[in-house]
Order: sequence, then C-alpha cells, then structure tokens
Amino acid sequence: MNSMQVWRRCGATALAILTLAACAKPVTAAEPATFQIHIKPVTGSKPQADALEVRWTLDLPAGSDFDLTAPITYAGVEGVADRIESLSARDGSGPITFTLRDDPPHPGGFPHFRHWTAERPVSGEVEVAYVARARSPGGRGGPPFDLRASGGGLSGAGSGFLLLPRGAATSRSHLSWDLADLPGGSGARTTFGDGDVQIDGPPSRLMQGWYMAGPFGHYEGAGDSAGFNAAWLGRAPFDAAAEMAWAADAYAYLGKAFGYLDPVPPYRVFMRFVDGAPCGGGTALGASFMYARCALAEGETAPSPRETLIHEMVHMWVGGIVGPQGVTSWFTEGLTTHYTRLMMLRGGLDSVDAYGAHINNSAQALYGLAAQDMTAQEIVAVGFADGDIRHIPYHRGAFYFADLDARIREQSGGTRTLDTVLRPMFEARQAGEIFDHAAWITLVSAEIGPAAQAEFEARILRGEAFAPHPNAFGPCFARRDKTYEIEGRGPVDRYEWVRLTNVPDDLCRNW
Repeated sequence: MNSMQVWRRCGATALAILTLAACAKPVTAAEPATFQIHIKPVTGSKPQADALEVRWTLDLPAGSDFDLTAPITYAGVEGVADRIESLSARDGSGPITFTLRDDPPHPGGFPHFRHWTAERPVSGEVEVAYVARARSPGGRGGPPFDLRASGGGLSGAGSGFLLLPRGAATSRSHLSWDLADLPGGSGARTTFGDGDVQIDGPPSRLMQGWYMAGPFGHYEGAGDSAGFNAAWLGRAPFDAAAEMAWAADAYAYLGKAFGYLDPVPPYRVFMRFVDGAPCGGGTALGASFMYARCALAEGETAPSPRETLIHEMVHMWVGGIVGPQGVTSWFTEGLTTHYTRLMMLRGGLDSVDAYGAHINNSAQALYGLAAQDMTAQEIVAVGFADGDIRHIPYHRGAFYFADLDARIREQSGGTRTLDTVLRPMFEARQAGEIFDHAAWITLVSAEIGPAAQAEFEARILRGEAFAPHPNAFGPCFARRDKTYEIEGRGPVDRYEWVRLTNVPDDLCRNW
C-alpha cells in the first residue's frame, strides 16, 4: 500500500517513522503556545459536514516577511490549494493582502505548492482564517490525504487541508476543536491525540498527521495492546471492532518480533468509508495510518483488509532511507512488503498457503506488467499517474530482499539472516545516524561481497530482471519457470513459486 515516510525529530531522538502521538500532550492553561490553531467542521446548507473552518494565530517580530503555503497536488491528490476559500489575514496594522505564486508541477504527481506572499512586512500577532472544502467524488485517485466527508464527519491528513506559515520556527502548537455543527456524540481524533492537544515542533509538523471529526466508531486496546486505538467514519463492510481487536494483537506481536522499539509506541488506526471514488487505500504517517475504501450498499460485506493493516503497521519498524524523492520506495515499500508477508507467516496471522499466494501475487504484479523493467527514475516520472507502475518497487524490492536473505543465510552457514543484519542498522538510525544508499551498499557488501553494489544498481536502480535465490522464500516453496503473456509485449519467461507439500507448516513458519 501507499505510504509517505518522513524523517522527523521528537526531543533528541530521530526516527524513520516518529511516534507523533508521543509528542502530543493535552492542552493546559499553564502552557501557552505561540502557534494556536482552531478547527471547526461546518455543514453549510447540507446535513453532512463538508468543510473545515480553520483559524490560527502566530506571533512574529516587527517587520517580518510573511509567506503562506498549501499543496496544489500532494502525492497524487489534486486541488488541495484550490479548495481553500474565504482567506483573510490581519495583524495589528490591519488586513494583509497577498501575491500568489505556484510551483511548477512535479513529475508523477509528487508534492508541489501554492504560495501566498504578503505584500508588506507584518508585526506582532498575525491571525489567519479560511475555509477548506472537502473533496467531491471524481478525479484521479491517490493516497487518502485529501479531506473527505463520510459517516456524518470529515477526515484526511493535514496535507489535505492546511494552509500554514512557511518557515515558522515555533517549538509547539496548540490544536483546538469546535464540534458544534456535528451530530451529537461526535468527537475529534488525530495522530497527535484526542480533542484539544499540544504538539511539540513547528507548525509544519501538523501536515504529517491524520485528522478525523464526527460520530466515529472506535476501538481502544487494553492489556498487551494498550496504546493501540482505532476510529472509523461510515459503515464498514466488515466487523470493524473485531478486526481492530485482531489488528491490536497483531501490532503487539510486531513489537515483540522486531524488538528494537521498546516499549512499543502507541499506535492509531483511522478508517473511512466514502461515497464515490476515488476511495484511497492505506497510507502510513507517524505512528498511525488511514485505511480508506468506497462504502458498500447496506447489507453488502467485504473481507477485512488484514494484509493492508499489517503492511501499514510494519512501516513503523521498517522506516525509511535517505535518497531522491520517490527512488527510495525499493526500501520503504519493498522491505515493508517483504516483512508484511513474512510476519504474517511467522506470527500465525495467515496460513502458509496464503503466504505462497502473496508471493505469487507479487510475481504476477511484477512479471505480468509490460513496464516491469523500467528504471527507478522512470517509475518516479510516472508516479501517481499509473498505480501498477508506481507499485513496481514494492514487488521488485520484496524479491530483492528475499533473495538477499537467502544469500546471507547461505554464505554465513545459517548463522546470520536479513533480520540480524538489519537490527543494528534500525537501532543506529533510531539513535540519529543517517542511513542512505551509500550506507546500504556498505552494509550489504560486508555480507555478500563486493558484487553487492553492481547488483543493487542493476536490479533496483536500472530494473534489470533477476532470478531470486532458489531458497528465497524458505524451505516450503520452490521456484519454477513460468511464461507470462503480456498484452502489447508478448510472452516473457520469469518465475512462480510452488508449495512443497512434504514440508510441515511449522518449518515454513520458522524461516
């Protein structure tokens, strides 16, 4: 699934995926914030909330330049800035007028922004107010960052509705809500906490959180799952409470299996079920993710998205790698895809046969695609315009890591695995060390030899096909040649994996 991994800092600890909720505290009168933001969902003439009224204040030194910014397109979600209306701003000298400037579009639908530049210097307390409209159905799809109405409320990411001061260096923000226009029993929940919260960091941190307000259903973990919670708007086509209980147990298992985040950070799941495409998918932000899909008719059901739930939670531990925008998906998404199915297998969260099906689904998604050998840069250029192409690094990366794991085991005589290689790197990255492509080459070369760099550049950056190690997926699955018939390209000889029925399930799970 889709995800946006962002390096952030909380106190002195840097994490690939930060536990943002741990950096938020309830608002108290004794802790005033320089940046204060107030959000009110509004209904207008409709019974369904369809917009947010946003108001914020910021103290600036006399004679300050003042520049506001909001995304025009954010990770394939279009028109965010176009849905900002009724903008007003003022300081002690009166109203502030702006000159608008748009960044050039980014190839592939990656973020580019609109800038509102004040036509005079500002001083003292500056107040900004505007209305952010919810996105209507229609248009190109993308991750669920956009502000959407569902189930009597609104939800989205900060990047889907926030207009913020560029470069503001305040150290904390106060977020408050007015829910008067929403149905009785409504609440407000974000990545940062419930209701009114204080958030450490500059205003830009608010962009990297999920927001939900309305009469949402919710689940609160307890015992080993304490700190895990979930909220959803709209009618789920499965038993949401039961599936969130399953996800809470799975999250506790992931914490024990990966081990290096101790204690396991609190985690928040958001789900929304919207009327009309685009519906979204699954996307992780700090210590939280949003699952979005189109609502089904009353009485219709659908399977729980368990693989998606695990995938997005695994991002907490896999994290990111420093590199050019988009090109790092081989790691953030490829390694997450690899560990998603492996953790489901090891933890008994799915059957051995389902593990094999996931492998072959990846094989079909990669080898059955005419664009399977596109370079990493070519994939970035396509970006969010083609979902199949954008997901190539998920599958290509997963096969790369499975192959690497088998080779590390082979060369070390079974004393080392991909798990043991990655654990010290994860811990060092958590402590603040930079982890980039050069660091990766150094790490992997120490395990499989000097050919590691050439292989990485060929397989990951240039997209050249390779045969994963025969034991890439453990002792229960054998690689077999398969011809894929590709429309517009013809037959391509690649691989599939078949279950060896004489190997017991327990041995498969212990890979």
